[in-house]
Amino acid sequence: MKNIKQKKSLCVFCGSKTGNSLIYKEAAEKLGEQLAKNQIKLVYGGGSLGLMGELSKSVHKNNGEVLGIIPKHLLQIEGIDKNHGEIIITDDMHIRKKTMYDNSDAFLCLPGGIGTLEEVSETITWFQLNISRKPIFFLNINGYWDNFRVLLEQFVSLEFASIDLLNYFVFFESVETLIPSLLSSLEIDSKE
Repeated sequence: MKNIKQKKSLCVFCGSKTGNSLIYKEAAEKLGEQLAKNQIKLVYGGGSLGLMGELSKSVHKNNGEVLGIIPKHLLQIEGIDKNHGEIIITDDMHIRKKTMYDNSDAFLCLPGGIGTLEEVSETITWFQLNISRKPIFFLNINGYWDNFRVLLEQFVSLEFASIDLLNYFVFFESVETLIPSLLSSLEIDSKE
């Protein structure tokens, strides 16, 4: 019997705003193209605003697969009416994150606000506690996550975390540098 490979999926945490520079929007669009091209299913927060909307629209436009997971109280706020792909509506934020985790093979953090920071911080915590061993990546567009990286290094230098913390995730400066490592971690052959 032939072994059928299951499609890989990437959970992307990102903002419901686009930020003050087109560079963030362009990176989300480029990432969407690459996910679709390499047949990686996008799992994300389900909204159609900001980087979330740009990313999901790009994956959809390029014939990729999209799974949005959104709690019912955000349905109107995050513009669900313009969403692309499959949607799962959860009762609350905690179930949303668990559902995102259960449907993903790896995690990627793009620029975003406090919600994005909270989501990726919990994912790192799960890795630290051996709850998860799924790969975690940051797309550090325009140095967006530089200060977060400094804070993590401070946790280690002041002995509030072990040096291992800095090995739980990888920062990339562009979509182009991210994709090869992402494909390798998901064991996907490049479509180049």
